[in-house]
Amino acid sequence: MNTASSLSTGFTPAFLTFGRELRTPDDTSHDFRKILQSENFVPEITPKLMQLANTLQQAREIQEQSEERRKKYVDKQRREDPGYNPGELVLATTHTLSNALRGVSNKFAPRRDGPYIIKKRHGPSSYEIADPQKPDVVIGVYHASALVPYVGESSMLPAPVQPLRKRGRPRKQTPEHGSDPGQPEKRGKPKNTPPLAGSSSGRLQIQRGRL
Repeated sequence: MNTASSLSTGFTPAFLTFGRELRTPDDTSHDFRKILQSENFVPEITPKLMQLANTLQQAREIQEQSEERRKKYVDKQRREDPGYNPGELVLATTHTLSNALRGVSNKFAPRRDGPYIIKKRHGPSSYEIADPQKPDVVIGVYHASALVPYVGESSMLPAPVQPLRKRGRPRKQTPEHGSDPGQPEKRGKPKNTPPLAGSSSGRLQIQRGRL
């Protein structure tokens, strides 16, 4: 794997990591110590480093070209952000899970449900939506790819088939001490509790009393 040329960089991972290709089993079967002892490789270090620097720069350029090519292919399937304004009605993409007990099938569930109202914009392509009946209660933040404009009369809005719920768990509220009348109060052990007759402390007290 490390000796195969990569499509993104044009070089092998071993060459970009170590500055040379990995040795093959045929290379490792020969002893090159005599060659290293007889030859002087110091003058060759500088050209080797220059070649490695040029190779890394070339690998970066090839990688950037590969990223641009992949981005071009992906952008063909994307649509531009329509730029929703606060107060507009949209439909949200649903992800229904099939449930045989409840008689729910993902195949027959609507792909988009709503309508919902745009409350606020987050970033370049995310929007905060809410139920038109409860505009003050925010359901969540959705990407523009999960929203489509609602086409219909705004005077008579249909109810969602499967209303979206607010994402995440509700905040944990710690009740104040004594605020809940139904919660029993914690009572500690009484300080002046007489010891039991069969306990060790009780026997010691009895013996001391006899003395």
